[in-house]
Amino acid sequence: MIGRTSAERGDDGGGTGELGVPERGLTAQRRGRRDVAEERRAGARTRRGEAAAPKGEGSDLAWRILLDDACPGPVNMARDHALALSAVAGAGTVRFYRWDCAALSFGRNEPVTVAYRRLLRERPSLEAVRRPTGGRAVIHDGELTYSVVAPLRALGSLRDAYRRINEGLSDGLRRLGVDARCADERADGGIGGPAAGPCFFEAASGEIVVDGCKLAGSAQARMGAAMLQHGSILLAADQSALLGRKANGGRARFVTMADVLEAPPSWGRMTDALAQGLERRLGGAWSRGAWSEGELALAARLEDRYRSPEWTWRRAH
Repeated sequence: MIGRTSAERGDDGGGTGELGVPERGLTAQRRGRRDVAEERRAGARTRRGEAAAPKGEGSDLAWRILLDDACPGPVNMARDHALALSAVAGAGTVRFYRWDCAALSFGRNEPVTVAYRRLLRERPSLEAVRRPTGGRAVIHDGELTYSVVAPLRALGSLRDAYRRINEGLSDGLRRLGVDARCADERADGGIGGPAAGPCFFEAASGEIVVDGCKLAGSAQARMGAAMLQHGSILLAADQSALLGRKANGGRARFVTMADVLEAPPSWGRMTDALAQGLERRLGGAWSRGAWSEGELALAARLEDRYRSPEWTWRRAH
């Protein structure tokens, strides 16, 4: 979620130094990505006949789509982090992925409460991992996870980017027959800080809902010269271990794709629809891409952080 500022709560303020990941070694990688971005933009402009998004709304970005196999929690977080640190001007990345085992993730600054510790004791197979972004706890199991990386301000302010990305995802979900919308703006701007409870307790402003029930939860971080946003779209995932399934006079506070569709779409159909929705909302030149060797090497180094007990339990109560 991004309430008043889960984006700001997840802010690294230029997190490269904190990680101890040197800028040296990324320069050539970034230069190569910049050249590829220019080639993508040029090729797509000649191939595409439809109208582009308005200037100043991401239309100048060359977007790469990455489809990843299921990975452990620390690997998934390290990969999203590496994409943010490897971002270059003029290029963005959308990554779709899964988790190879159920995991409980904490927001960057979220306290690990007694209730979360109890849940982990009751479900010893549940992996614990702390995200690089803000927001609150999520059980990752039976979901589609996405991440979006773009140069800072390329999509407007962090709040603007949050809304636009969620609007693109909602567009994609509607292509699948889901009546997804972005939650209306709230007077308080959100639902509290990192200690306010699990992510799917309630929808914050701009989050994706179906008939008022939360379908997807997202979080942001500003990382150096880039913005990272990632989130969970519930396929059949049950968050009731983190919160009561029924609330507000018997209404579920969250909903899954299995709840609203008779037959769940295939993984490929889902990722295609979501990519189309994002392309329509964000504009630019879009193409399927692959990881660079430098990005994967950086992600491998970052795994140490996300496997570290000092990082995972740094806000334990």
